[in-house]
Amino acid sequence: MTSKPANDRKAPGRRLLWIPLVLLGLVAATWVALAVLFPPARVRALVQAQLSRTLAREVSFEGAAVSLWPPVRLRVRGVKLAEPGGLAQGSAFEARALDLDLDVLALLARRLVVRRLVLDHPTLHLVIGPDGRTNFAGVMRAPAAGAPGTPGAPAAGAPFDLAVRELEIVKAQALVDDFAASRRIAFGLDSRLGFSLERGGERVATEGATRVSGLSFGPLAAARHADLNRSLAKIEWRIEHRGKYDAASKRLALERLALGAGKAEVTLSGIVDELPGHSRVDFRANGANVDMGQVLDAVAAADARALHGVRGSGRLDFDLSVRGPIALGASPRAAGAPGRGSMPVVTGTIAVANGSVRYPGAPAGVEALAFTARLAPDSLAIGDLSARVSGQPVRAELEVTRFADPAVRFAVRGDVDLAAVSPLVAPKGAQLGGRAALDVRGRGRAKDPNAMVLEGHARLAGVSVESLALPKKIEQVSGALAFSAARAEIQGLNVHAGQSSFTLGGTVTRPLALTAAPGKAEASNVDFTLRSPYLDLAELLPVTPGSPVLPNARGGGKVEIARLKNQRLDVANVTALLTLTPGVVEVPEFAFDGYGGAVRGAGRFDLHDPARPVYAVKARVDTVEADRLLSAWTPARGLLHGALNTTLDFSGEGSTPDDLKRSLTAVGLAALANGTLGPGPAFEVLSQFTKIPEFKEVRFKNMKLPFRVERGRMITDPVVLTGSNGEWRLSGGIGFDGSLDYAVSTTLPPDVVQKLGATASLAAGALAGEDGRILIDLRVSGNAKAPRIDWDKKAMGERAKGQLSSTLEKQRAKLEAELLKGLAPKTGGGVADSARSPEDEARARRALEDSLKKTARGLLEGLFSKPKRDTTRH
Repeated sequence: MTSKPANDRKAPGRRLLWIPLVLLGLVAATWVALAVLFPPARVRALVQAQLSRTLAREVSFEGAAVSLWPPVRLRVRGVKLAEPGGLAQGSAFEARALDLDLDVLALLARRLVVRRLVLDHPTLHLVIGPDGRTNFAGVMRAPAAGAPGTPGAPAAGAPFDLAVRELEIVKAQALVDDFAASRRIAFGLDSRLGFSLERGGERVATEGATRVSGLSFGPLAAARHADLNRSLAKIEWRIEHRGKYDAASKRLALERLALGAGKAEVTLSGIVDELPGHSRVDFRANGANVDMGQVLDAVAAADARALHGVRGSGRLDFDLSVRGPIALGASPRAAGAPGRGSMPVVTGTIAVANGSVRYPGAPAGVEALAFTARLAPDSLAIGDLSARVSGQPVRAELEVTRFADPAVRFAVRGDVDLAAVSPLVAPKGAQLGGRAALDVRGRGRAKDPNAMVLEGHARLAGVSVESLALPKKIEQVSGALAFSAARAEIQGLNVHAGQSSFTLGGTVTRPLALTAAPGKAEASNVDFTLRSPYLDLAELLPVTPGSPVLPNARGGGKVEIARLKNQRLDVANVTALLTLTPGVVEVPEFAFDGYGGAVRGAGRFDLHDPARPVYAVKARVDTVEADRLLSAWTPARGLLHGALNTTLDFSGEGSTPDDLKRSLTAVGLAALANGTLGPGPAFEVLSQFTKIPEFKEVRFKNMKLPFRVERGRMITDPVVLTGSNGEWRLSGGIGFDGSLDYAVSTTLPPDVVQKLGATASLAAGALAGEDGRILIDLRVSGNAKAPRIDWDKKAMGERAKGQLSSTLEKQRAKLEAELLKGLAPKTGGGVADSARSPEDEARARRALEDSLKKTARGLLEGLFSKPKRDTTRH
């Protein structure tokens, strides 16, 4: 057999070597073609043109290039997307580089496959305005007319399917400025995701894993990371998801959504139908070994201000099913906010083990907290809650049914440190202290305090209440409360505040109804006794404007106070009977000792509007020292001395000085015996003005003083006093501000002139009468601290001629006219009855005037002896 030459045997091997050489040549040719067809300048221009067509916002990048190997890759470096207003205002988004790898062969099957999309070190600045609009609104440019997909455009081919096999975000940093919440949030993010769009985008499938770190938050004014709250920065949050969304059926199917932090993991799976819009969910949520401390931190960071600063620990496990309607992806205006009956039903269990909670500033916390909550449709039951508070065991039970109108049943047993639970049970801004030994059970409708039945007992020891709304800290509260189905009994409740203290005992039905607004719930029935050795209301009453708010109660009680103070009021041996109706306190009788005498009377106080209380008081004053009374309540200090007996009938509305000036009215009848007027600023000026030193103090045997208070003045007319210096008559008034307006008239007989050495007053301006008498008529003005006195020449001249002085009569007529105006009944807004004729109105007016004149004269004259005739008249 003839053998072949060696060269022939090597030929096939050489031909095989040509295959990779040809392939390498094709690659080289392709690289050359890419280099020729897509030089960097052309790629940059193409990218710039595409970005300009797509984005309506200024954008810049440092460079762009296309490479063939590894797979066809587009790389854009130094990408920046401008804030509204241009890059001069900053970047809303930027990245070191954007790498896009394409599967070219997939294009032949009308599929756009992105093998890998990498965002390298991107930064994002998201601004959410008060109206909800963001700084990314309007970033996409509207499609040009005639473009595929726009009305009137030519039909395009079948849409491409899009798949992104891997989207990688490398070391991203995000900053969110939420102006609606006045909050700034910063965090870091690394993510590896994949998603695909099928059937032209009708179906979206996605899965991936994301890690969030460095989460911090704070006010918008925070300019640096160091200014933000970094309490959550050490926690790394893990988010994993896998699911599909079908746009045609509007269904989202979540195979798995997991949130992890530390050892804890919460998983969610199920479906959401009708998304977006009025969606319905069918989810299963499971959590195991969840750290309660991290949950509290996360909830507080989400603006649950009540939990700011709260620290906790423990294990939380849950297994829940969530089914029903819920609004997702639609605004309330567009889709309608879920109303009653449109919330999902949550069922399952929530268990807490070895939990602890401690509020900032609390001397102790809640420890060894454990319970299992069972949720069923329209009900919640916690049957085994146990905890330790300051080392003392506490147990509780709770059952709630019918969430729309909750019926509750609860029980609490244990010795509770109130300081540890104060943030949970005290009103905002208040702090509790002390201990409460509880064994209390309750049942009823939560919305109806009257229907709530309490049973059991509670004992308080060393309880305190501190609040900015209270002038003094309430402390050393002790006593016992006993509850039954019929009523609650208060047994020796002792309360201290500052130097004040009192003891309260009594009974009350439906005690929770006391806190309801009058008219909103049936009032509780009360019967009480309050005793106090010393009570200063300024140490107990809230510092907020207006009067205290009365409890929603009816019934009555008895008050006994050894010494009572309230601003200018300082009295002793106070006794009173009180009758309560919602919003009103009536005092059928009260009595106290004060100002050297005794006061008896009755009153009524309407506090439906605490800012404008309405009150009416009638009182009888017996042998009160006039100067002590006037010094306490008027600017007329040192003006009047003597034993005062009077009746007083006053009423008003409001509590501010302007309210008192406008609305306070009073009518009184006073009589003094063996007293003096002065010394004081007014009588010092009187003595100097008349040149009669003895007028620094005017002594009298009797003085009769009818008075009334209206429009910020106390009117006295006619004042008649008799004494060793003759008879004096005064008519006028003193304002709440101390302003004086008086006419004064007296005649000094010759023996008095000689005794007083008053002839010097003639040189000062007084007139001489017959037989050596001196006529003195004065006008007093100015104010109580700096009075002004002038001679009334006209009045003295009239009396010198033997005529009755008209000054007092004119002053009296003026005061009487003011009294008529004050006594006139108020008609509806001052509008006359339209059914009356003018003649009827005139007759009614005359009858009213006659009646009022009789009333006024009876008040001013009938209850006192009429003034004596002027002895200077001939």
